[in-house]
Amino acid sequence: MMYEIPADITWGLNFGSIAAIAFLVANLYVMLHLVQMIIAPKSQWTWLNRMRKSWHYVHYIGNAVTLVVVVIHATLLGQFASVFHWVLIILLGWMVFAGVVMRFIKASPNFKKALRRFHAQWYMFVAILVLLIVAHLASLRSFAYPL
Repeated sequence: MMYEIPADITWGLNFGSIAAIAFLVANLYVMLHLVQMIIAPKSQWTWLNRMRKSWHYVHYIGNAVTLVVVVIHATLLGQFASVFHWVLIILLGWMVFAGVVMRFIKASPNFKKALRRFHAQWYMFVAILVLLIVAHLASLRSFAYPL
């Protein structure tokens, strides 16, 4: 038997799609750099180095937008969320906060270096991806509507 999906659920799903696209665009350089580290760790990709310099603001603004859209997504679909979703949102919030502090706030170099250990590292990106997948897989059982 097919149920009509309520409007708030549809909006929540749409915001989830927007969040996914914004996250992928904002972190395109990060993903490409991770691929480069895996397949050719000792080589320099000039086009990727050029992209790094021009992509920073897309990264900062895109991740801030992603966080806002994710919060809306979570608000609309929170009834289906698992604990992994809330950990993911906290981690995304941390990443946006640390990125803003490292780039735009005047702070001591030691403080920024400490932040960098838990922000600008490949393992933080992988942690977000793993949490994203686990959270959504964990919530599929409680989601009552067809996808």
